Amino acid sequence: MASDTDRSAVDKHPRKTSLQSVETPLEERPEAGRPGWVEMDVRWLVTRETVGSEQSVFGVTYFPPGSRHEVHRHENAEEVEYLIAGEGIARVGDDDVVMGVGDAVFVPRNDYHGFRNTSATETAVMAWSYHGAASLAEAGYVTEQDDLEREG
Repeated sequence: MASDTDRSAVDKHPRKTSLQSVETPLEERPEAGRPGWVEMDVRWLVTRETVGSEQSVFGVTYFPPGSRHEVHRHENAEEVEYLIAGEGIARVGDDDVVMGVGDAVFVPRNDYHGFRNTSATETAVMAWSYHGAASLAEAGYVTEQDDLEREG
């Protein structure tokens, strides 16, 4: 059986992170100041900065009723989204996909995607990951609106 000292060392491993340890004020988060993040609580668990990853990002987002992530794309990363709680509609490419607990969607590199909570009372909780980048900056973040304005 591990002693309290041994347990403390295991609990503080440099590759370990938790929802509580990444709870930071909005202005200090990677998404701060970027358009399209509407009333979401994003927790960046696995990044280059948090645990030293080189090609992956993993996080959890809480979408209270009325919140949404506007349609956007990542030039340098694929994404997987998995709904843990609640319900909503994910945009994947040109399609709206109804999502419930246990549903996952795959978003290819550079495809438009987004999510909105469709419940009036329940918070949707989504686990998600990028592959091919170790931070939001590396993944790239371009909103559909940005692209429309550039074209117009």
